[in-house]
Amino acid sequence: PPSEGTTVPAFEAGYAALGRHGLSFDLQCAPAQLVEAAKLAAKYPDVPLVIDHLGKPRIILGPDMLDGEGESEEKKVNPNLTPDAKELEVWRAGMKAMAAVPHVCVKIGMLGYIVPGWVRTPEREAVLRDLVLETVRTFGPNRCMVESNWWANASASDSDFLSDAAPSAAEFIQKLSTWFADFSDEEREMLFSGTAKKFYRLK
Repeated sequence: PPSEGTTVPAFEAGYAALGRHGLSFDLQCAPAQLVEAAKLAAKYPDVPLVIDHLGKPRIILGPDMLDGEGESEEKKVNPNLTPDAKELEVWRAGMKAMAAVPHVCVKIGMLGYIVPGWVRTPEREAVLRDLVLETVRTFGPNRCMVESNWWANASASDSDFLSDAAPSAAEFIQKLSTWFADFSDEEREMLFSGTAKKFYRLK
């Protein structure tokens, strides 16, 4: 869907047809498109929709590595820990609109697209962790699902090649398990499998 105005009619017609065939829709879009997407989703409650990759706020701390000051200087980890406020403002408005639509869920994955190289320092990880927990609080564990997004290797799956520092699939699951430690067993079950089973109608 576009960021402003009406949805392309041909796209909306195809989207509406999903419900008639008992199908769902995986949404991958920019944060600026989330509000318009929420309007579309609200019109078709018979089409379950899941937002991919936490809604994809992009590189909110900047690149993970910076060039050294001299020609012989090696690259260093970007020390910035102040997120891009404008990017997050747009993302939060979009996610709030999406959360108001009951049949919309969220996938938690490809987090390196948000903070490339988030595994390099505890501080970068903490920024990302807080966004993940904010999302779970906004939608609730019964509308959030963990995704490995594993399709090539760690760098591709985590950050779409924005960083060469990325967790393995097992390391990623362990990180999230730690982040979700304060949730109940039932809530953790929904986050790691229950929501996905319900959304995709898996037995």
